[in-house]
Amino acid sequence: MKYRTVISIVVASALALASASSFAQRGPGGGNGAADRTHQADRDRGYDRDRMTDRSRTETGAHQRDQDRDQDRTKFQDAANMEDKDIYGNALMTNTERKQYRSELGTANAQGSGAGFQARHEQMMQKRALEQGQDLVPPGQGPVYGGEFMTVQERNEYREQLRLSDSDEERLQLKAQHRDRIRQRADALGLEVEEAE
Repeated sequence: MKYRTVISIVVASALALASASSFAQRGPGGGNGAADRTHQADRDRGYDRDRMTDRSRTETGAHQRDQDRDQDRTKFQDAANMEDKDIYGNALMTNTERKQYRSELGTANAQGSGAGFQARHEQMMQKRALEQGQDLVPPGQGPVYGGEFMTVQERNEYREQLRLSDSDEERLQLKAQHRDRIRQRADALGLEVEEAE
């Protein structure tokens, strides 16, 4: 995560430096009119092409994300051998409930309704976490950065935002905003934030 952020900053800095250098060479009113208009038209066409490519990637990414999410929900064809850690909300369930979940998921998968079963299970676990005031940690997630400065509800909402985000870029943006909020809270209290993410 930090590596990507550093790369993004370096690339943005390089682009800004190149732009400033180009402006300095031409001067504030410099350049010749026809060449500048041709250059601007080329840049506009490149910009439009880049926007279309980005839009296509975004649409493809959203479609792929939906497919991945559905596949994640139904990837356990052999639900009987599913590990506890792979069950959404497993910490809020009893052993009996986890066994029953595996059995019902296996039946739902065989009937082709595994994604719907999983969606209902997720809603039930979210409700249970809220009622019990417990953390709901989706599979693959761990402690939240600055979790000690958040309510249980805030932690659960943040985890869901991360889980349902559309792209790595969106997740990075969410994490950056989250870190800023937590640092402000910690600074206001004169405390240090433990690293977790």
